Amino acid sequence: MVEAVNNILEVISLRQYFPIKGNKKQFVRAVDGVTFSVAQGQTFGLVGESGCGKSTIAKSVMRVYEPTDGKIFLDGDDITHLSQRQLRPIRRKAQMIFQDPYSSLNPRMTVKDILNEPLIANITDLTSSEKQDLIVRALDQVGLPSYVLTRYPHEFSGGQRQRICIARALILQPKLVICDEAISALDVSIQAQVINMLTDFQESLGLTYLFIAHDLSVVRYVSHHVGVMYLGRLVEICNSEEIYERPLHPYTQLLLKAIPIPDPDTVRGRPGVRIEGEVPSPINPPSGCHFHPRCSKALPICSRENPPLTNLEGAHYVACHLYL
Repeated sequence: MVEAVNNILEVISLRQYFPIKGNKKQFVRAVDGVTFSVAQGQTFGLVGESGCGKSTIAKSVMRVYEPTDGKIFLDGDDITHLSQRQLRPIRRKAQMIFQDPYSSLNPRMTVKDILNEPLIANITDLTSSEKQDLIVRALDQVGLPSYVLTRYPHEFSGGQRQRICIARALILQPKLVICDEAISALDVSIQAQVINMLTDFQESLGLTYLFIAHDLSVVRYVSHHVGVMYLGRLVEICNSEEIYERPLHPYTQLLLKAIPIPDPDTVRGRPGVRIEGEVPSPINPPSGCHFHPRCSKALPICSRENPPLTNLEGAHYVACHLYL
């Protein structure tokens, strides 16, 4: 599944376990053997319920966390266990846009200081004039005038703050941008503007995105390929159109049926959709397929063996015993 050519990001059998304080034998299995790749200039959408491990993958890729196991390749470089000093020249290749534009900007720093910070940390041979030019250009890219440089985050709306966050991510001209729920805290009208902006940047700058979101409709619009996660594992991967037209995994099918429909006539003729039961604890996940306790199509083998992520046809991967 992981191709060697033109992949900006490759994640191979990634595991991210967190020890429980006071108990060395138990772990939170936040990410449990995830493999996927993102081709240059494309967007890989990552979806799933809260707590399934999406943001943990993002932070592992950014090396906020030291991976428990597996491999992470960024633009061909194995960054899995690099030290912070070794990571410094590589970090500018990948930047992150966070969910909350209110908490991800330092309230004591002006916009100029916020945008200057990544330049100071990553590019040491720039003059003050060159830094100023890059900062003004980054602001112009996201549609903000240069006179806001002396203002503080509290003087901006949520949409404007997120534009500043995008400018901060783009100022280093990265190859990969990780959008971790980057639009979920914004109004719907502002969401559309930000999405269109990110799409334009991808076309003009050749950016590659790892796009994490709850809204499956948004993921369909922006993504080339989609990965569906459940309790730390990927259960299905395929191109964005096919996963909506022909979902195979029972969990994916239920997620798609739960998407709100604005047409009241369609809603009235649609059967009620509900995923039974609660999401199990990642400390003590179910044996076999993690989804089997909540799956109406579960087979006896589902409780015993974890199905591998298998390529059925083309590039449609699914981890389900129904198709093995």
